[in-house]
Amino acid sequence: MPSSRAHSRLAPALAAIALVLSTPALAQQTGGIHVKVHVPDSVAHVVDRERPARARFAIVSRDGQAALLLMDTTIIAQMTDTGLSRMNSREVTDTIKGEMDRLFARMALGALQPLFDHGVAYHLRDLADARYADRRLQLLRANGEEVFRDTEIGHGPLMESFSPEDAKEFAKRAREARSRLR
Repeated sequence: MPSSRAHSRLAPALAAIALVLSTPALAQQTGGIHVKVHVPDSVAHVVDRERPARARFAIVSRDGQAALLLMDTTIIAQMTDTGLSRMNSREVTDTIKGEMDRLFARMALGALQPLFDHGVAYHLRDLADARYADRRLQLLRANGEEVFRDTEIGHGPLMESFSPEDAKEFAKRAREARSRLR
């Protein structure tokens, strides 16, 4: 059963992300911003963004909007500086038809900026395996569930957004880091 403390940290993040996803469909399609996070709150928590230079290893999505960082005890999924800059640029909302839709999209993005300046962390101690299969990086829990499987940042599923070489190296290093914790 998830702790109420973990739930209280992740619930506002998921609610805010749901708000962005409820932005008019036209804004989502033409604006180029898409973020969807679904991670059970019992295994993940919201953290401040980390500098990739502090990570043991980090990979960046092919579109440059998302990063996966391997820290000492966690794996963090977060937007990159490029992704945050793109989200804050007027070009994201300039293509939205309708003044009210454009205004709403700008207000929502402005209000949610502090949220997106965070990451979602998963504890390595809960990682059973890491591998590259089916054209995606797979971080597996003991029950077989994939961590970050339904997470989207940028233009599609996060775990499919990395090059095969980067994903394979990340999986290898995540397994090594996990074995050092035992």
